Amino acid sequence: MCPLSCVFLGLLACAAGPADPRDLAQTNPPFPRIGTCYGAGLSWKTWDQGAGWWSKLGLIIGGGYDLHYDWEQPRWPKALANLETNLTKLREVNPHCLYLPYVDVVEGPDNPNLPSAWWDLRDGQRWSGWPGYLRINTKLPEVLQFNLDKTRDEILARAWFDGVFYDCWSADDWLVPRTAELRQGKAVVMINDWNLPARGFEHLNGCLAEDELNRIVEGKVDFEEFLGRYLRWCSASRKPLTTMLVCHPRPAVEDPWGNAKRTHQERLALIEKVRLADPQMLRFGLTTALLGDGYFGYDGGNGLSRGNWWWYPEYDAPLRYPRGPAQRRDDGLWERPFEGGLVITNGTVYDAAVELPTRCRDVSTGRIGTRFTIPRFDGRILLPATEAATPGEDVAPRLTRTPPATPQALRLDHTSLVARTPGGIELWFDTSGETRHIRCGGQALMTGGWPGIYNHPMNRYEPREVAEPELTNDGNTARLVFRGTLTSDAQRVGYTAACTVGPGPRFGWRYDFTLDTDLNLRMWRHFLAFPVRHYAEATAAAAGRSVVLPTDLGEASLLPASQQVVIETESRRLTISSTVPLALVDHRKWGTNEYLLAGYPLRGEVRAGTELAVELSVTVEDRR
Repeated sequence: MCPLSCVFLGLLACAAGPADPRDLAQTNPPFPRIGTCYGAGLSWKTWDQGAGWWSKLGLIIGGGYDLHYDWEQPRWPKALANLETNLTKLREVNPHCLYLPYVDVVEGPDNPNLPSAWWDLRDGQRWSGWPGYLRINTKLPEVLQFNLDKTRDEILARAWFDGVFYDCWSADDWLVPRTAELRQGKAVVMINDWNLPARGFEHLNGCLAEDELNRIVEGKVDFEEFLGRYLRWCSASRKPLTTMLVCHPRPAVEDPWGNAKRTHQERLALIEKVRLADPQMLRFGLTTALLGDGYFGYDGGNGLSRGNWWWYPEYDAPLRYPRGPAQRRDDGLWERPFEGGLVITNGTVYDAAVELPTRCRDVSTGRIGTRFTIPRFDGRILLPATEAATPGEDVAPRLTRTPPATPQALRLDHTSLVARTPGGIELWFDTSGETRHIRCGGQALMTGGWPGIYNHPMNRYEPREVAEPELTNDGNTARLVFRGTLTSDAQRVGYTAACTVGPGPRFGWRYDFTLDTDLNLRMWRHFLAFPVRHYAEATAAAAGRSVVLPTDLGEASLLPASQQVVIETESRRLTISSTVPLALVDHRKWGTNEYLLAGYPLRGEVRAGTELAVELSVTVEDRR
């Protein structure tokens, strides 16, 4: 580091102030607990500009001192002075609010002050996983030591910071435990490990679950499995608790590389367009967070605008404090009583009608009564009411758990379609044809079915120019057909996707692809994923080999690629057939709690005009 930088850092250290952090033992904000990530602006806004927003929050992550290997930036002295002023005033009006500076361990700007050996290389070249930043080699001990030293000397030496937030970092065995020892073990330590890992509780106050709620609605994550992880973080981690669930409106454009090319005004227009576009996602996320003791955030999303200053009527609901833990109801919904009301969350794929013993008011709709319909992936905050009931009945449930008498394909609303069998098999789709949920008897069976296609570094092909889906019901079979184009920048793949179900316990997909342009692929994957919580200790067999699916992560590879795989649990036998050979791996190795059955028909450079057909079928047999 240059001598000038050393002088600058010495001045920062002198300005750090007294090292007597406040006592956080009594931090216990009322509910709902609202937080924000990255956009609070405490270092660049005046108190008058931000007080109305900041004073309502219980947790602020970054948005003031956000560090990407740029500790020597000349803006920091002025920013830190403004930040200290605002935090001092904030704690006078809201002493419960926690503030955690943001530290990016995994990437930084093209900073010439960083040792050249610290950059992570691919094929001898530095690479980027996020616009404007380059990856750091975090396997180097000196990199982790650097981050620990900076956290100790530049963050935790300042008493007005409550702790630190490590972005895109796991509950590792080196940096997190050593950080947790600082300030005599009383500093708040939080990470962003989006899927809420099953470790690190003894060293961490919380974890940010970034957009996992959206993945639940998309069918990529099981609600109850996720809820179990969230509630464990609420009970087992260090206190004060800082675990936070954050999600975004589904119409938000989650494309960081594309959004980086847009002007500021273009991005502002997109942000404003989605602010009120998806109240259901807001309610589902908020009421899920209220089932535990964590915080909730709702903004434009990781690829558009994390940390918007959005506020909704639901946030002002005077719930105060819980009367007890959340409980699962007989209908599959979850509820939690509070001093000021009742929270009910529907994490199922079915609408549900809820009967209450006393009259309540729905904070979201204003409806007053004792019977409320709570749609799939939605929730309600219900407050006691003495006013007269709203005339008429609430809207009727659109789809319930009762299977149809014959195979059925139907469109539920403007975003969702479903194929159902008399035996209780259900496949849910969005309008592009992507499979969102695969269920049997009301329970999650698996996820997947839709191809994952990516360019370098990891840009996903997204459906565009989607035609109106075609639905066919002839009494014996039900069929849905989807057509569109998958695009990534200028690269294009035309597709037709068809799903067919019949009266028996079998369903299948057929995909026909035509490459409209030359492609340079990082990955083309067809897959099915099986949640660990449902399939641990099941038997899987393929290509003459058999394996018991492990409860704990061991070897990642479980079965070699085969065109037929059989998985048997105590209650079911699944036979999966595919024209693309599928190999089975334990995907916990890569951060998700599932066994992944996947095949890779194309990779690398592929010429325009190439055609690919993929067929995949599943037979479900009851073993009871």
